[in-house]
Amino acid sequence: MIVVAIIGILAAIAYPSYQGYVERTNRADMMAEMQQIATRIESNKINYKRYDRIPLTAVLSGTPATDGSVSFPSSGTGLYTVIVGTGTWGETDWATSTDTLGGRDWTIIATPVTGQRMASDGSLTLDSQGERCRIAGTVKNCGTGDEWQ
Repeated sequence: MIVVAIIGILAAIAYPSYQGYVERTNRADMMAEMQQIATRIESNKINYKRYDRIPLTAVLSGTPATDGSVSFPSSGTGLYTVIVGTGTWGETDWATSTDTLGGRDWTIIATPVTGQRMASDGSLTLDSQGERCRIAGTVKNCGTGDEWQ
């Protein structure tokens, strides 16, 4: 009986730690994907000579929805909805999946899918200036360092 109680206590301590670890891993995967999208934007700028000629399908992984968003990960259960817009945070002009990127000031926003594991984790943004933001509720933490953590 004592062994069962000890196992129960250890499980009660370990499970929340495991959940936190899984969420941090999912967030890190999303951050890596956003960095890859940013790299594809800049790489395609070389091919198309201008930002406003880059088709969004060239920078987003997966098949975009009609609003231009894609799910991440692209296979399995989507945890985030990712969209690329032109402009800076708060004054962004969103493109659709058939559009091209509108200019050199772009923003990538990853919003957690409601009802999934990351729903309470907050949105992540990355812009053309390298500024990263993590927005959880009313708390907005932005900068060029480790704000995504």
